[in-house]
Amino acid sequence: MRFWAAATAVLALPAFAADDPALYPAAQCAALWFGQDDYAHASRLMKPDPGDLVMAEAFRTVALRLTTVGPEAIDAFITKQRRLMGFMIDDYISGDDQSQDLYQSLMQDCDAFAATQPETQNLRQK
Repeated sequence: MRFWAAATAVLALPAFAADDPALYPAAQCAALWFGQDDYAHASRLMKPDPGDLVMAEAFRTVALRLTTVGPEAIDAFITKQRRLMGFMIDDYISGDDQSQDLYQSLMQDCDAFAATQPETQNLRQK
């Protein structure tokens, strides 16, 4: 499983971006939802949900509003992380306990953060 490749990048992120809410959690949550949408379109194991892109774009909008590093850096960050999210989701679906824990933790963080932002507070996560 690719869990460790994805987990290393995802788990290291909060320490790296703790002082920049545009990166964590906003851009990280955007990457999670974009990655989930990518995975759903590439796999027969998950049905695509248009709501995933709505969530992704809403979190990206929050990240762009909060950024101190500029929109190009936000989009580069999301692009890099969304691929890793696809690996994590694949491992989650395959039954990897650590991937399932990481996915649930990210979803909880994103849900809590979404409740505090005008762009996301009226959107419901799965």
